[in-house]
Amino acid sequence: MSILTEALERISSGVRFTKQGMSLEEVERRLSFFPFRLSDEAYEFYQWAGAPTGDRQPDGWDGSYNNNSTYYCFLEQLLEGADDLIHFLSLEEAEKYYSPSDADIYDPKCLPFVSYENGKLVIVGSETQIETSPVLQREDVKDKLWFPSLTNMMLAIAEALETVGTILPELCRNYDDEDYGTDDYDDKIRKNCKLVGEIAQKYGSPRGIILTN
Repeated sequence: MSILTEALERISSGVRFTKQGMSLEEVERRLSFFPFRLSDEAYEFYQWAGAPTGDRQPDGWDGSYNNNSTYYCFLEQLLEGADDLIHFLSLEEAEKYYSPSDADIYDPKCLPFVSYENGKLVIVGSETQIETSPVLQREDVKDKLWFPSLTNMMLAIAEALETVGTILPELCRNYDDEDYGTDDYDDKIRKNCKLVGEIAQKYGSPRGIILTN
């Protein structure tokens, strides 16, 4: 089992779903829209996770990916009520976000991966297929390093879930917690935010943030 697949299994261990990945041939077909190659780890990711459709159905789509797909269950559920602010993009949505006309501002060899309130995260591609590639933050007409690889990002997510139970401590406040609203509860949230930041930095995030700022 590769390091990436092991991280994905760790992330999904607490989620009940029927696993629906994609074959390499299907991944290749779905990514053929983009005029560049993605890294080996990106192809491995989509083979394991599959990918739901967005708000339109591609030609020949058989409906095999839906809200019960692996991708939806183990990624979107991580957002814990913040899915109006953060969204893991389907490949159809990625096509819409992809804009080679911005090549004078951004590197056009990038796959949109996550959208959020002020920008998006992209997976860097290349002319030839390579083993790993960085995840960048695309915001304020500038790309910034977010994680050195998709694998590192998934490792950070896995460790954060295992350590504090969430990747978004500030956004997952439990209103039913008997300590909610107390100084002790706020201290716990701050401590968890610090732990998640340290985990992100451990895996190469310069900002110490896993998904959004």
